[in-house]
Amino acid sequence: MSSYRDLTQLPLDKVNDLVIACDSSAGIGKKADDQVTIASSVMAAFTIRVPLLEFICHGVTPLAAVDTVGNEMYPTGQAVIQGIRDELAHAGFAGLSLNGSTEDNMTTQTTSVGVTLIGKLAHSDLVPATPEPLHVFQLGRPLVGDAVVAHINDIFSYDQVKAIRRFVGVQDMLPVGSKGIAYEVNQIAKTQQHPRLTWSVGVDQQQLTTSAGPATVVIVAVRESRRLPFTDRFPELLEIGRLEV
Repeated sequence: MSSYRDLTQLPLDKVNDLVIACDSSAGIGKKADDQVTIASSVMAAFTIRVPLLEFICHGVTPLAAVDTVGNEMYPTGQAVIQGIRDELAHAGFAGLSLNGSTEDNMTTQTTSVGVTLIGKLAHSDLVPATPEPLHVFQLGRPLVGDAVVAHINDIFSYDQVKAIRRFVGVQDMLPVGSKGIAYEVNQIAKTQQHPRLTWSVGVDQQQLTTSAGPATVVIVAVRESRRLPFTDRFPELLEIGRLEV
């Protein structure tokens, strides 16, 4: 067993690994003491979005999902389950096996849910290392809490992330959450063994350390030889840095 960033990987057979990812949410929903008021189904959708993006960025195929709802089945649990199912469908995984549990013994005043995603990674889908410099691009912008609700229609789609993942020359991708852009760029630098990081001129330094909440940003590392074709194909992405060996 090994950990790869926020993923747990276990050998499944000679050519595949079993991969596990998880996320949680609390204090966001429709209950009396929730800090952010939003439909429980929407909260659940954004919660499963985080491990889904981790899987898509790393080339993992989801096999099953688990929800752990810290509230009663009706109405909260029911809404959470529906939100998860809808989000799985939006991501292209309608019908994925979903199991879970609810808290029906206690009365709760805040909404909480944990999600776990289980998948399979084929060794052949791993991108070989490269000594080429890598150009770092940002998809989306950091949003958290009420800002997510206010800009919900501006958040990038799964299809956009999948298209970027398929583009020849994309070396690495990583969703950004509460630790911020700078932290995740340094994770890519470490994994790719490209320790020399230069931020682009004019990059908003404050945004580099701002929480991106439920993965409202994805970082993309592109080989230098494919930088121009990449920017032609995806002009909406912002170049924020460069990594060198």
